[in-house]
Amino acid sequence: MTTRREVFPFIAGAAGLAAGATAAAADAKTSDPELRRVSYRSARTAKERDYFVYLPRGFAQQKSWPVMLFLHGNGERGDGKGELDYVLAHGPLYEAWVQKRDLPFVIISPQLPMFGMGEVDYIKNRTPAQIPRRQDDGVPVRPDERLVRSSEAMQGKGIETKLPDDARGPVDGWFEIEDELIAMVDRTLKDFKGDPKRVYLTGLSYGGFGAWYLASKYATRFAALAPVVGYGHPEHAPAIARARLPVWCFVGGRDPVVQAKFFYPVMNELEKHGATDVRLTNHEDLGHFTWVRVYGGKDLYDWFLRNSR
Repeated sequence: MTTRREVFPFIAGAAGLAAGATAAAADAKTSDPELRRVSYRSARTAKERDYFVYLPRGFAQQKSWPVMLFLHGNGERGDGKGELDYVLAHGPLYEAWVQKRDLPFVIISPQLPMFGMGEVDYIKNRTPAQIPRRQDDGVPVRPDERLVRSSEAMQGKGIETKLPDDARGPVDGWFEIEDELIAMVDRTLKDFKGDPKRVYLTGLSYGGFGAWYLASKYATRFAALAPVVGYGHPEHAPAIARARLPVWCFVGGRDPVVQAKFFYPVMNELEKHGATDVRLTNHEDLGHFTWVRVYGGKDLYDWFLRNSR
């Protein structure tokens, strides 16, 4: 199990991994999972930043891989350098790298810049000790679902058509670096044997909002969309429906932060525009941390792999 750092600037051409892949393919042993750090210069921040690319077991022996772009939540923002490990806290990368699950995807996990969020309590008061680590032997104890349940009452099927945010989502969100995210996908397809017909998009909370937005702007680039505890805007629906992009959205029925009533307008609008592969799963017993169950399960990953452009 190896952690490596790669430098692939987005503007200048970069040497591919052909030589390394050829050497690895010659080795009869199945390659171990790897976690690479890829460097680039951010046009938005004018600074060098890194993002993670996870390579699954057997990467060297297979010619083409499905790719998953994962957008984290608000609490995992950072400088893309010394703070990048915070993105290991939740989601598919946590499952694959920390929990050592054999998820058959190349996973792109960028970090959202801090922008104006540095004084938010749960960011300001976080410490590196909170970052889950991959262990040489075994895996750390998983979060107990009972600990992430909310004491809020179930909210029922109410629909609220007046949404708190516009189509870009919450302030200082992933829309700020949309061009960089697409460039990461392009570079991964080129340098890490990605299959352009099997590129999947998911994110939690702030990342869920970002996933809706990015899918609406680049709907034909993705094979499936799965936002978790982040709702879309009705303005996202036409482009997603035209592209026939399958959608599976998840909400926590007791979530007081991103309430269930805000999820219905975009789902109804998708069907209004002819979308047929649309799912909304409401985990009525959970609150905002619904993602623990979603990414900790198997159904979402199986669903992704059933979809191809």
